[in-house]
Amino acid sequence: MNKHPEYLLNKISGPQDLKKLSIPEMEQLAQEIRTLILEKDAAEGGHLGPDLGIVEATIAYHYVFDAPKDKIVWDVSHQTYPHKMLIGRALTWLDPDHYENVMPYSNPDESPYDYYAVGHTSTSIVLATGMAKARDLMGGHENIMALIGDGSMTGGLAYEGLNNAAIEKHNLVVVVNDNQMSID
Repeated sequence: MNKHPEYLLNKISGPQDLKKLSIPEMEQLAQEIRTLILEKDAAEGGHLGPDLGIVEATIAYHYVFDAPKDKIVWDVSHQTYPHKMLIGRALTWLDPDHYENVMPYSNPDESPYDYYAVGHTSTSIVLATGMAKARDLMGGHENIMALIGDGSMTGGLAYEGLNNAAIEKHNLVVVVNDNQMSID
């Protein structure tokens, strides 16, 4: 049973619905998402800090970009709870009977909005650089974005990704979520 039938999130089945919201409605949506993450985590356990620290960035991404054509690579795949809620998998947080319906990581088998099944850090820039290179070789024009957190910037693979991204002649967006939370 949906614990929150009054939530605005119930009206969001994908990014197209999000794009219709006003700024105050998006602020309300962010609060709803945080509440649902806390409720599910209290009942089941899960990834709390990474998800609470990415809510507004996730809403902004889905508001500005045209997913799934435009692609985002999450550095810490278990920070995708807000993303999953906004792309049609909200029932997993709205209804305790569905808490086990989705993986705690991004999963290409679950959604065309998920591109990799990756669990840990420092990989997003490398993966996004590869996707952008493949896009260019195939003549595509979609946006590719890597989202990486401040804690993940300590990994050597992140710096390798930045080195490779800097010498490629393609459009690649790298967003650093510097919320000073790392993965806690």
